[in-house]
Amino acid sequence: MLATVGWFWPNVVGKFASDDVTTSDPIKAMGEANLQWWAQFVILCGTIEAYKYNQEREGVVPQIDWSMSWPKDDVKKQEILQVQELKNARLAMIGVASFVSAHYIPGSVPLLPIDFQ
Repeated sequence: MLATVGWFWPNVVGKFASDDVTTSDPIKAMGEANLQWWAQFVILCGTIEAYKYNQEREGVVPQIDWSMSWPKDDVKKQEILQVQELKNARLAMIGVASFVSAHYIPGSVPLLPIDFQ
């Protein structure tokens, strides 16, 4: 869901002070971002995935519980949270796909304005 916030942030709130990224267009901004930033992002994601993979190999349910809301002893609540997270992820993917579609094909998403970026 943070990807949807990242899409709107530069147009609504403004850009951060940067010499690298000079546009508020998200597609162009991805290309303008410094290669070092992309490398750090890939390493961060890889580290989190490796941690989760190691947990799964040890027989522990893989999770990173930033909010400390994971019920460790209640399997039923764990299943409910897993389904909620899956639904949130699917909704986020649909949202970002609609933004990309609207960017490349203006008017392709009925609820977004034609000049949407």
